Amino acid sequence: MPSLAKLFSPRSSLGNLEKHGPDIPTSGSDTESNKSPIPPQSVAREEQENLIRTVLSRFAQVPVSTIFVLEPTWNSSGLSDEQASLILKTHGPNTPVAERPLALLRMLWGAIINPFNILLTILAIVSAATQQIPTFVVMMAMVFASTGLRYWQELKSMIQAVNLIKSVTTNTRVLRSRNSSSEEVEIDQRNVVPGDIIAVTSGDVFPGDCVLITAEAITITQASLTGEMMPVEKTVRLAAPHPGETFDLLHNDNVCLAGTSVVTGNGHALVVSTGKDTYMASIASELSKQRPDNATQIGIKRVSYVLMAFMGVMAPIVFIVQGAVSKDWKGAVMFAIAVAVGITPEMLPMIVTSNLALSAVRVARKKVIVKRFDAIQNLGAVRILCSDKTGTLTADQVRISMSTTDAGDLSQLPIELAYINSSLQTGSRSPIDHAIVDFVKKSEQDIFADIPRDGWVKQGEVPFDSSRRLLSVLVSRSDDDGSEGLLITKGAVEEVLDLCVSVYNRQLSPSSDGPTPLGLDISASMTSILTADGRRKILDTAQRLNEEGLRLVAVACREQLIKPPMTISCSDENELTFIGFIGLLDPLKPDATQAIKDLATLNVQVRILTGDAPAVAAKVARDLGLIPSRQYSSTAENEKDVEASPSSKGEEGLILTGIQLAALADDKEAYNDAIDRCIIFAKLSPYQKLEVVKALRAGDGGRAVAFLGDGVNDALAIRGADVGISVDSGTDIAKEAADVILLEKSLAVVADGVVEGRVTLINTLKYIKMATSSNFGNVFSVLVASAWLPYQPMLPLQLLVQNLLYDFSQASIPWDNVDPEYLVAPKTWGAKSIIRFMVCLGPFSSPFDIITFSINWFHYGIRTLQNPHVSLAQTNWFLEGSLTQLFIIHFLRTGKIPFIQSRASISVVCTTFGIAGIAIAIPYMPKVNTALQLTPPEPMFYAYLVGMISGYALVVHIAKTLYQLAFKEWL
Repeated sequence: MPSLAKLFSPRSSLGNLEKHGPDIPTSGSDTESNKSPIPPQSVAREEQENLIRTVLSRFAQVPVSTIFVLEPTWNSSGLSDEQASLILKTHGPNTPVAERPLALLRMLWGAIINPFNILLTILAIVSAATQQIPTFVVMMAMVFASTGLRYWQELKSMIQAVNLIKSVTTNTRVLRSRNSSSEEVEIDQRNVVPGDIIAVTSGDVFPGDCVLITAEAITITQASLTGEMMPVEKTVRLAAPHPGETFDLLHNDNVCLAGTSVVTGNGHALVVSTGKDTYMASIASELSKQRPDNATQIGIKRVSYVLMAFMGVMAPIVFIVQGAVSKDWKGAVMFAIAVAVGITPEMLPMIVTSNLALSAVRVARKKVIVKRFDAIQNLGAVRILCSDKTGTLTADQVRISMSTTDAGDLSQLPIELAYINSSLQTGSRSPIDHAIVDFVKKSEQDIFADIPRDGWVKQGEVPFDSSRRLLSVLVSRSDDDGSEGLLITKGAVEEVLDLCVSVYNRQLSPSSDGPTPLGLDISASMTSILTADGRRKILDTAQRLNEEGLRLVAVACREQLIKPPMTISCSDENELTFIGFIGLLDPLKPDATQAIKDLATLNVQVRILTGDAPAVAAKVARDLGLIPSRQYSSTAENEKDVEASPSSKGEEGLILTGIQLAALADDKEAYNDAIDRCIIFAKLSPYQKLEVVKALRAGDGGRAVAFLGDGVNDALAIRGADVGISVDSGTDIAKEAADVILLEKSLAVVADGVVEGRVTLINTLKYIKMATSSNFGNVFSVLVASAWLPYQPMLPLQLLVQNLLYDFSQASIPWDNVDPEYLVAPKTWGAKSIIRFMVCLGPFSSPFDIITFSINWFHYGIRTLQNPHVSLAQTNWFLEGSLTQLFIIHFLRTGKIPFIQSRASISVVCTTFGIAGIAIAIPYMPKVNTALQLTPPEPMFYAYLVGMISGYALVVHIAKTLYQLAFKEWL
């Protein structure tokens, strides 16, 4: 390898730096020269971006021949081992922001600080303060169990995610100055430092923000940063910038940012910034900020506030009534606390956590990592799924879409000629060349109808370069004498068109019926002269195809005599005949269309947020069925007719670009209207993606929004959504920001996750609504008993055991079946819905409790506190309350007729009937009945009990039917 030092002039030749680049001060002393050009101080995002831009422009806007003068200890032979080691110690390892230690304590704190946990902990402390130790123990056990389960599940998922990120170790080839010579060595990417010179070739990822110092036909992909599918050409700067020339960070000819990768070509680059000082890190730094509450967290808080408010109102009322009637104010305090405990569903944290854990396990079986515990439940609430385009909806690969004539009519000839060109060229094969060759080889039918496929021999080649944007190959037939040749040229549309003098027209009659030596007749009889009007029509066709989302390659050719020995050059690329276009696109993922249909069936809207061009995004949206397909008039003369068509106009109202979005920033009403109306958001910056997600979440009274993406430019939106989704092949930053990581590139898993989330949420709401309505009814019964009975209708410990039996019976709710009609629309935690359900259904249990009080009063004559059968009265209500609550689960879990139209899962059936058996057995169990002060009931009471349970079931079913008619909902 020739020494890179020969490419650069001595430092003294730089002269005045102001002549070659911006007036930016260099390091003031040699002691600072080993440090990063970017100071380690913390700055705001805008300032950080400006600083990164300033540092890069300092090196990018000077001629490559003088670039090393800016840093005295950097040189074209590379850093020495000692220099690299010193800079590494000073600057730190080139570690992505995503790779940081697990925040174990933060995860534990997040599992503990849960509104339900806080509520139960407060009640437990009050219980302990009033000597209700068993109540304290039970409540804290629920808190510890739910916290432990949540922490364990999240820790397991986080370890999986970190291992996924660390499973890929990237090495980088750098130059090291050793023994007065330059030596290429391979090192871990983490050890790359500012000042390193890296060697790159096809497939290599840039480890930091770099400036090219040598380049041979280099193209790079910036899809992870910009969302653009096609590779971008890069080259070195040979001259000083023109006056007034601006520095574009993402679209500078000689700047290659961290995270981008080489597609074709090779070269060397100077590493300017690494680690936290890169542009990619400036985006990732936003991830360290506290993320907003998601739909589930907001819903849980609201429900917690409702329960606390209800408890705060009812407990004092019970205390006053009980104290006034019994005159035992101390006992009234204890009973009021027991009522407060009874109002609060003790198992709520455990049920919620169990539901979330079960959903995470179910989804994990489909090769999904659930990093955030409530992510799946949030998916059930999602109304809008925002998705990046490249790599998520599409395969992030260049594929052939069509082969057309100059007028846009389908023709195989362009792809046939392009295949010969791509398969025989010996330069660096671009993604377009790969796509052309793969298309022909994988085609089920032989597409060569115009010319032979095989038997071509290359006689000469003019390689592709970024200035010409063309590639030409001179070929002949192997079965011919070799004198007849065909020059095939493909490249950018305007560049090819500039070299053409005629247009091929297969509709014209050939000059003779005899065979042509090359199998292709491009004589004057088969071509027409390319006029200015003809050129305009070809460009109009190209524009129309571009607006359909296609990237075009033009194909042209001409006959040429071959006189060995001969070579061809750029001068031979003239007087060509224009053949047609090849249309390329990034194809949809195989399951994308079906996944979008499944999401539409689930009433989830899909929006595309991309950094790519509007036309490309619109093409994807049309193929997915998100926007109507364009219908072009067959009589349209030119593109103006097409633009005037109604379908085109309608499509414009569904697409918004980043520039248009920024222009609406000062008009809030128009901004929100555009956000709600548009399906496609194109040419967005990473921060605009985040703003769109925020606006969608805030719209329509608050909506749950998910974001699916895999690039650095998606990370902020992923984190800002209620549910952030990435894929295993995504960038480290995207995976670190995500709540869910798909280990297989199957979008069907997203639809499955939505269904699983709704099942989880519905089963959680079942518990909350059943528990709160039952407890609400018990409070009414307690108020009646407090005003009527001279004794406590149930002791605090008995009330606690009854609640625990009911709660344990509902522990199987996470495994319950869910009626299909509850899965067709998004569900959220609705505090109003819970209150309405509690108030409307809860009081219906009180009449049957009052019947029990009446049986105790009139049938058994238990009317005073001194009556020796008070424990019998308490036992009767304990049994009636327990059994009605247990059996009524089957009526409240569905809006249909239980056991006939809707059946509970086996686990729910076994649990409810098993707990019912335990409740009946407790009064007969020695020691247990003594501890609870319960006594075996008289046999006759069971007859009353059967009647009350049957009557309660009938009343609840009637109330349920009327409730659904009135409010059009059940769960």
